[in-house]
Amino acid sequence: MKTKILRTLLSISLISVFTLNLSACGRDNDGSTDNTEAAPADETLTPIVAIDNNNEQENEEPSPTPEVIEEQKGLTKVECEERIDVLREGEAVTPADEEVLTQMAGCVAFARILDSDGMIFSEMDNADRASLRSEIIDSIIWGETPLYEKILTTVNDEYAIPVEEAEKVFRDFYGEEAFVPYEYERVENGYIYPLFADGDPWHRVEHMQYFEDDDYILFTGPSFYESNGGDQEFIGYADILFEKNTDSRYGVTLLYGRYRDEKINIVSVETSSELQASGDKTYSGNNLTDGDPTTVWAEGVKGSGVGETIVLHLDKPTSVYGVVICNGYTASCEQYRDNGFVTEASADFGDGNVVKNEVSGYWCEGFTSQDLADINRTKLELEKPVITDTIVITITGASAGEKYDDTCISEIYAY
Repeated sequence: MKTKILRTLLSISLISVFTLNLSACGRDNDGSTDNTEAAPADETLTPIVAIDNNNEQENEEPSPTPEVIEEQKGLTKVECEERIDVLREGEAVTPADEEVLTQMAGCVAFARILDSDGMIFSEMDNADRASLRSEIIDSIIWGETPLYEKILTTVNDEYAIPVEEAEKVFRDFYGEEAFVPYEYERVENGYIYPLFADGDPWHRVEHMQYFEDDDYILFTGPSFYESNGGDQEFIGYADILFEKNTDSRYGVTLLYGRYRDEKINIVSVETSSELQASGDKTYSGNNLTDGDPTTVWAEGVKGSGVGETIVLHLDKPTSVYGVVICNGYTASCEQYRDNGFVTEASADFGDGNVVKNEVSGYWCEGFTSQDLADINRTKLELEKPVITDTIVITITGASAGEKYDDTCISEIYAY
């Protein structure tokens, strides 16, 4: 008797479950009845799920391909360089936010991150980002500039910036999206602190010009390597491209930077005199452009050579900012000490564009030839560049050496 009752209850349960499954197959998700005839459960459940998935996939927007994502980021390096070349063909302008642009570009130059390969600032490696961030932080802390809000604070009597505020600055400045401290950056308890460098050299852009269109601003000018020791060397022409950006507190964001691989070509040198050759040593004007600080031009007149001239002929009319004179006989300390050097000179770029300035001369025991060349460079430069193919340099002051009064110059180049 008990067995028959159990079998009856089990049969009723199975019939109830089967009936519920069939009812579910005849309803939509919202519970409404479907007018189509229900198929057996073991044939319809899987196909219904498959059809629903296909419908969902058809309604979804396709994911952007990697190429589309890359295009949405902005210009490529090649496109940035093409944009720079187009802007440089226009007329120089004075942008409304010149002070801010100059300070932002100055941070890039001082960070020493530019090279001839060029870089999109938002895609820099973290070492270069850290160098730029250091200059930005220094500007906030030490520079009285309009670049930043009052985000500087002190923590235990040390200057510091809240990390969340610094992240906003980095994003607006050069497009930093994910700040990750570099190994030597000091970030503690939600604050970022300045780093102190002792005597590190820097790069500086001078005589900058601006070119602008509806979307971009170009900052460009000759750049020099400098140090606390007084040495300086022309590096190249810095091109720094800003993208106009209304979401940035500065109205722009740094986009791309490079050193333009371009030199002014001096094809020949004329001098008013030259010292007679001695053995295998010559003192002609050709030594001024050979890139070798151990060779020199020496004037060949009686006395210190005041009034003697050097004429540089360029390969074509070129935009020129100035010249650099590497003063004295820089082959060795002994040669520098024994021979004369220039104390004042003028440079005539044509059409009345003449610059006259003192020329430094310095040596110290133990200096190598390269040391002497580094610290004895002097610029004779214009406020604005001019187009010329001839530059005339005149010695207007000179100092005799301990043994000889022959005035010497080891190198000259134009920029």
